[in-house]
Amino acid sequence: MESLTGMASEPSAKGAHGKTPESYSAACYDIRPAIPEDAEAICALFNKIFPDEMSLSHWQWKYQREQSRAIVAYRDGTLIAHYGGVGTDILLEGGHSTAIQVADLMVDPSERQAVRRNSPFFLMASAFLDNYVGYENPFYLGYGFPSDRAMVLSDRLGLFTPIGIMHEITWEINGADFPQARNLTEITQVNFADYSDRINSLWMRFSKNLAQRYVCKKDAAFIRWRYLEHPAKTYAIYLVTGRFTGKAKYLLVMRHDQQKSMLMDILTPKLDLVPAIKLAKQLARQQGNRKLVTWCSETDITRFQLDDAANKILPVAIPANTRSPGPAPDNQMDKWWFMPGDTDYL
Repeated sequence: MESLTGMASEPSAKGAHGKTPESYSAACYDIRPAIPEDAEAICALFNKIFPDEMSLSHWQWKYQREQSRAIVAYRDGTLIAHYGGVGTDILLEGGHSTAIQVADLMVDPSERQAVRRNSPFFLMASAFLDNYVGYENPFYLGYGFPSDRAMVLSDRLGLFTPIGIMHEITWEINGADFPQARNLTEITQVNFADYSDRINSLWMRFSKNLAQRYVCKKDAAFIRWRYLEHPAKTYAIYLVTGRFTGKAKYLLVMRHDQQKSMLMDILTPKLDLVPAIKLAKQLARQQGNRKLVTWCSETDITRFQLDDAANKILPVAIPANTRSPGPAPDNQMDKWWFMPGDTDYL
């Protein structure tokens, strides 16, 4: 059997607990790593549970990657549950490491029950964390953006514990004039190769400002995959360069919806976000939108709460793995730099 990434899932490929995912199968559940042949069933289950739809191309974009993992649970030959994860390289207090974002947790409504230690949810989560997250596993850290309810449940079951919260920042777009940005280029699939080196340089300069934090790697390869190759959503990527030097000054990624624009990501040489946010407000207004919205970790509220921004706490926690051997959650408190682009769904 091959996993999504081609990693062997034979009994010799054991996680930190010395078990394979199949070891968690119960009398009535067959639990194992997902394989490409599961894709149609996974999409069907997703579309049954969530308001958004997952197409086969969306599944391929998310899970047919070297750093993606997923566990499935079958009962009598029918897929009844799924526990996925999207991995990434990270900077961990200035060093290089890996992390995986838990995603697409779903159990067929007909199979839901009190979440006990023999439930498909708990068995899948245990298999996922024991085999993929922690000191001796492919991903050093596990994280995600669970609802408050999901966070309480995971904490109670000894899977994750909260180490931070997310905030939503909103700016009202009024009729005031904004300074026009010079040397503004919209990055597309067509011209991406011409600007990838400048994006990489900007990422390196930006990351040095967060040397004491945990930051998902956002180099040119990530920007291309996350935004330009997304099969279901459309994003706008703007790069501002120096008038005479041509050197990248800052990069903005935005999603323009009706009535509001969402600021997905920012790369700047310094953590002075004022000019980038002013430009984002201007770009939102050019789209006819009256609001600009973004998310940030609680640690970074003061960096974003500019120009009469409104701030509210989201019912979204930042979790840390407590199931498999790994870094102590207490040492991870308020360490992550997160924006909307770090989620798998916005």
